[in-house]
Amino acid sequence: MSTTITVFSPTHSPAQIRETILAAAKEDEVDFLGVPFTHPRNVTIDVDEELINDCLGWLDDVALASGLGIQYDDEVLRYGDEDIAFTVQTKSDDDARIGASRMGLEHMLSSIEDDDDYLKIALFDLDNPADESSFISARSLAEVAGWTLEFGVAGVRNSTIVSSTDDAITTILRWMNGEDIRDLNWTSS
Repeated sequence: MSTTITVFSPTHSPAQIRETILAAAKEDEVDFLGVPFTHPRNVTIDVDEELINDCLGWLDDVALASGLGIQYDDEVLRYGDEDIAFTVQTKSDDDARIGASRMGLEHMLSSIEDDDDYLKIALFDLDNPADESSFISARSLAEVAGWTLEFGVAGVRNSTIVSSTDDAITTILRWMNGEDIRDLNWTSS
C-alpha cells in the first residue's frame, strides 16, 4: 500500500522541484523514493507506507537545503522558506526542528487549538544547539481572541498580550528580522 507526499515551492517550478528531488536521490543513492510526478503547482511522490518515515526524513533534509515545502497527510511539514538561523517547536513536537518559516506563521498560529498549545521560535546556535534562551513564543487566548507572546534573551523572559493573530505575526516577524520589539508593553515573566 502506498501513500502520497506533496512537494511544492514558493520559488521553483514543478519541473525544477522534480529535478532537485531526482538529483538528490541519485547523489544520496536513495532507493525508497517513488517516482515524482509534476502537476501544475506541485510534485507528488507515491511512497510505500512501510518506507514513509525514511522518505520523509530524507526529503526533509532535501527540502530544507533546497527551499521546498512538504505536505503529508494534510499536514504541512515545511513551507519552502525555512530560515536555518532558527528552530521551531509546537506542543506536538518532541524536539525543536531546524528551520522556521515566515510564510507559514499564519497557518501555524491558526492550527493552535487550545491555551496549552504554543508556537516557539528560537535562535539556532550551531556551536550550542541546545541553547534556546533567545526565543519568541505565542499562546492563544481563545476567550478574548488574542495572543500571549513571550520573548527571552539570555535567560530573561518578558511577556505581553496582543489582540489579534495579525499583531502576533507582525511581532514574531519583527523579532525574526532582528528588529527591536521593546516598543510593545512587555512585562517581566
